[in-house]
Amino acid sequence: MNAKPLLLAVLLAGAATTAHGAGNTNFSPNCTELGTDSEAVRAGSARSMLLRDGDSHYLVTFRQDCNQLAATRSLKILGDGASHRVCPDSNVVRIKRAECEVQSIEAISAREFARRKRLRY
Repeated sequence: MNAKPLLLAVLLAGAATTAHGAGNTNFSPNCTELGTDSEAVRAGSARSMLLRDGDSHYLVTFRQDCNQLAATRSLKILGDGASHRVCPDSNVVRIKRAECEVQSIEAISAREFARRKRLRY
């Protein structure tokens, strides 16, 4: 399959401000705010995608197939209901016409990220 890198920086610009600006402090302290240097790569599988946030790299696995992910040019990652956030639980990838529930987010090395991106999984 053809890999479609999705640059999250444009899509998520200002999302951290929105999350903090809302004054909502009910989020899990274990959540991580995504930076503006983020990249999502969907390749080879409707059940997973790669995520890079600065120097951190992840394999994101979905509970069910997320078939529309390959056709979309924009996406949002929501953790605990807030955009631009990854949490231990309650993560969703929202695309234009669907939401894909995240089953797991596994930290991987930069080398593994590059290998999977190059080989399309």
